[in-house]
Amino acid sequence: MLDFSVSEIGLIGVVALVAIGPERLPKVARAAGVLFGRFRRYAVSVKAEIDREIEQSELRELRKRMNEAAREAEQQVTASVQQAQQVLDSPAAPEPAVPASESPAQAELAFQTAGETAAATAPASPTPASEALPFGGDPFSVRPAGPLRSKPMTSASLSQTRNAGTEPEAT
Repeated sequence: MLDFSVSEIGLIGVVALVAIGPERLPKVARAAGVLFGRFRRYAVSVKAEIDREIEQSELRELRKRMNEAAREAEQQVTASVQQAQQVLDSPAAPEPAVPASESPAQAELAFQTAGETAAATAPASPTPASEALPFGGDPFSVRPAGPLRSKPMTSASLSQTRNAGTEPEAT
């Protein structure tokens, strides 16, 4: 804080001894020490109070930013909920209306005709066993299904099993 060298402090001591006198010098030195200590404590407390105010202002700013972020997140969530509610409240796709000129029998006939044309245009090839997935395989097509048996059993192999009591032969 104050930068005094040893020679300067010695010079101040000699001047104080001459000016104040030897009998009052210890009392004055003690009072000067007490005042200097009070000054240092006051300076430390002011510095600590300034630091505390700076921290409080930073905390207020942080709280303000957090409240703004929370308010923004709440608005986004509210908007998402309202949007989802609108989707849920909106009516489903409208059913095709039957023209007033058609009778219910004509509408049924048109429906059956549409089904027959869809069946006629569909491919006639059966689905492979790996796509049927009766009891094995991955329903999400991540990996192909393995065979359920190495060879399919026929009615002849079943009858041989019943008659002979042995393992069936695969054909």
